[in-house]
Amino acid sequence: MSQQNVFELLSAPYPAELSEAVNTKLAQGWQLFGHPFADSGEFYQAVVGRLPDDKRLRKSTADQTTAQGQQ
Repeated sequence: MSQQNVFELLSAPYPAELSEAVNTKLAQGWQLFGHPFADSGEFYQAVVGRLPDDKRLRKSTADQTTAQGQQ
């Protein structure tokens, strides 16, 4: 089963707060993507995570309603 990359840009007004947010993501299995940077008084760090490629299809409520109307 292949996996899909998911990117997120974390931001915080102070480096210590950004560090906390980054450490939380790292503990969840995310990885750093690039270098941290600052702009307009905010600090940023991009992270990347992997989600399993879920091939299972589920019918939505609209699909079930349509199917019942066609019977």
